[in-house]
Amino acid sequence: MPKKFFNKWLPSSEKVARLKFMRIFGQRTLNPLLWYVNRRSIAKAMFIGTFWGILPVPFHSLFIILTVLWFEVNLPIGLCMAWLTNPLTVVPILYLGFWFGTKIYHVHMINTDMLLGVLHQILNWLKNFGHGHIDFSLAKILVSGLVIEAVLFAISFYLITHLLWRWSVVKAWKKRKQAQLSNHEINKSL
Repeated sequence: MPKKFFNKWLPSSEKVARLKFMRIFGQRTLNPLLWYVNRRSIAKAMFIGTFWGILPVPFHSLFIILTVLWFEVNLPIGLCMAWLTNPLTVVPILYLGFWFGTKIYHVHMINTDMLLGVLHQILNWLKNFGHGHIDFSLAKILVSGLVIEAVLFAISFYLITHLLWRWSVVKAWKKRKQAQLSNHEINKSL
């Protein structure tokens, strides 16, 4: 069941290979392993896409593609997970990253004065064309927390994918077995 769903839903390798930004990877994107749909390939792609998708790095789609090419897992699923970070999710992702960071470094959660102070430092730095001091302690807290968050969510999505895939296969087996029993009983009665 999940395999049929993904095969119907995913675009063809030729269609993706024709995209402008995919041309830099050449024929590597046509590797059949990047388009193979099975539980392991999809789950690993979910892990890779979730990890890079949560980290607020520029060009995270490029990192997803490079990692997917390295591990030879499903490319479209990995790229779809890049959309985890979007205007609706960025605030909760950053907040949770700060929260994890404060737990790692045993500091209190940021407050309004701290944020205004950092904003003032950044504006002063921009106004003076890169001269000035910026306190990077908040950045250290945020980045550490985001890495922990990315790893935790990637592992969670990986495990959830395995569990849902397994559940749907078992459900399909039971349904097929029930249909076979029904057909057998109908044949007996005839």
